[in-house]
Amino acid sequence: MVVDPTINPYAPPAADLNGAAVGPAEDAFPNPLFSPRQMLAASVLGSVLAGVILLQANYRAMLRRRDANRALLFGTLATAAFFALMFVLPERIPATPISIVAALTFYKLVDSLQGPAFSRHRAANGKRQSNWVVFGITAGTFVAVLVIAFLVVIAVGVPEI
Repeated sequence: MVVDPTINPYAPPAADLNGAAVGPAEDAFPNPLFSPRQMLAASVLGSVLAGVILLQANYRAMLRRRDANRALLFGTLATAAFFALMFVLPERIPATPISIVAALTFYKLVDSLQGPAFSRHRAANGKRQSNWVVFGITAGTFVAVLVIAFLVVIAVGVPEI
């Protein structure tokens, strides 16, 4: 085996420390975006409403206010209809698989609506929103949904089957 004496295998990798800093390109949006997977995590762990809030925030970061308002309106209406359906569903039908299917359906919708824009944003060195923000929105939405569900159960009562 022939060893080249000019190459030091123990040397640290060379880096250009005086080069220009890598920043976002013109194709990137000015604000960080939530990824479709972050929206999936929010909709699985919190509710679809948490995913809708992230979807709306992405549209606002993309400076598409009309789409942001539409997403919030239709997402809130769809979430309310979903919770109403879950409230009147018989006990023998488990709610967890239905919630998971709703979250996965929401993910496919989000991926088709914002997936390519998010990919272009990241390819242009754009930033992704923090997972801690996703966690905070998810936790806040989860608590809000629990409080609303508790108040509805107190006001209406548990449906008999």
